[in-house]
Amino acid sequence: MALNGEVKVPVPEHGAVKRRMGDKIYLYYATAVYRNEKGQPTCDRVSIGRYDEATGMLIPNRNYYEIYLKQPQPMQGAIRDHGVYYAFSEIIKKYGIEKDLKKYFPEQYKQILTVAQYMISEGNVIYYIDEYTETHRTALNGVLSDAECSRLFSGMREEDMLLFLREWMKRMKQNEYIAYDVTSISTYGKNIPDAEWGYNRDKEKLPQINLGMYYGEESRLPLYYRVYPGSINDKTHLAYMTEDNKFINGEKIRYVMDRGFYSAENLRLLVEEGHRFVIALPGSLKYCHELIGKHRAELVNVSKNRIGYKHLYGMKAECTELGFRMNVHIFYDPEKAFHESEALYELLDRQENDLAHMEEPPDRKLHYDKYFFINRSKDGKLGYTRNNQAIDEELGRCGFFLIAETDFKKTTAEILDIYRRRDMVEKNFDNLKNELDFKRVRTHNPEVLHGKIFVSFLALIVRSYMVNRLSDVDLPMKKVLLELDKLKTIDIGTAVKPRLINPPTKTIRDILDKLDIPCDFVCDNSVGI
Repeated sequence: MALNGEVKVPVPEHGAVKRRMGDKIYLYYATAVYRNEKGQPTCDRVSIGRYDEATGMLIPNRNYYEIYLKQPQPMQGAIRDHGVYYAFSEIIKKYGIEKDLKKYFPEQYKQILTVAQYMISEGNVIYYIDEYTETHRTALNGVLSDAECSRLFSGMREEDMLLFLREWMKRMKQNEYIAYDVTSISTYGKNIPDAEWGYNRDKEKLPQINLGMYYGEESRLPLYYRVYPGSINDKTHLAYMTEDNKFINGEKIRYVMDRGFYSAENLRLLVEEGHRFVIALPGSLKYCHELIGKHRAELVNVSKNRIGYKHLYGMKAECTELGFRMNVHIFYDPEKAFHESEALYELLDRQENDLAHMEEPPDRKLHYDKYFFINRSKDGKLGYTRNNQAIDEELGRCGFFLIAETDFKKTTAEILDIYRRRDMVEKNFDNLKNELDFKRVRTHNPEVLHGKIFVSFLALIVRSYMVNRLSDVDLPMKKVLLELDKLKTIDIGTAVKPRLINPPTKTIRDILDKLDIPCDFVCDNSVGI
């Protein structure tokens, strides 16, 4: 939308190009024409407003006035959405983000904050940012185009991003458990060096990059991230993340990880470097089978080992299988046992039916021989019988799961609670990919990519804070942002602060209160932020 839909001017005769976006048509002006790296003609362009199909006129924005009239757009009477900016600016000040950005990006920090605010409201597609910055108050307090954003991203040095992240880690609690996880982000881009084929968590047949992230379980905020090639698996990259710890002031970290990061070498490395860990163990490990067999009778329906999660039972056992001392917490869930045993019997029936129709032994990669003895009978037909010993052993492990740790001070119930809280990382990756629309790498330029991910990380910090504080508010985040946008200001002159058009609604007051943001500026309807 334009600054003022009541203002309409004739469409310029020269230099204006129409482009339809959804149900609206926008006009653009080419600011530079050149050939790209492939020799193809291209251009940089900026929006000059929206085309009004009913009148055939242009609803101009600020760029129109500056390009065609060679004068700034009249600002008096400009009404802008102010609430999201107010909440955003208070949160970044609360955590010192603005201060650190000024330190490492002194000439770019206002643009960085403006793009981060835009991402919280509109997502990762930067194409519409000029329209947003026309109608919303931002740190830049001016119009920003998608071409300017690309130049911003490519001009941000990775060294400065790392220095900022080090400062950010300093501000966080040093003794909290850190959940570590990885997600993959797919791309159609051809020029991203880190985009490679690998395990795609979204089951997409596309090259990808991997994004590893630290997330504080107590602060419930993202703390650090690292981008690495999509072909490198999670457990292999863990050692490189721990090397980063020495730079980002995280020398003694308490990790919480799922079983995908398990390897004996990784756990030994963490112990050698003084880190502690809580990690789920793969159920296929031989020593896990032995621990279940040894302690099964102490757990199944033994009341003294029941813990406060429905009908869950748990106990801990010391283990030195990997060459160092760790506690392994063994859990038994009767409901899980029922579902897993049912699934096993369904698998057996299905495989038995398959074998009855086979003339040749199945490929060993299909694992039919795990629960069946397969051979040929005297008449040359395929023969098979169930391996009841293997089946019974598998049934005996149904319902069990194990978590290893080197904290040594936590109870079995506390360790389970610490591990279950790590699902916050998965929810934040979901926020990054869905709410901030980062399912795709929407650039072909690797320098733009790294700058854009950094700004997305900043947006994720603010959004995480808002989600955490508003967890008991019966409004989805999109509606919260729309509600805040009802807080509007009007510019009445350069020498006068913008003033509120109307006082905040009760819903806005409640949102700001939950966010721990003062509402006292309402007493004086001028806004000096």
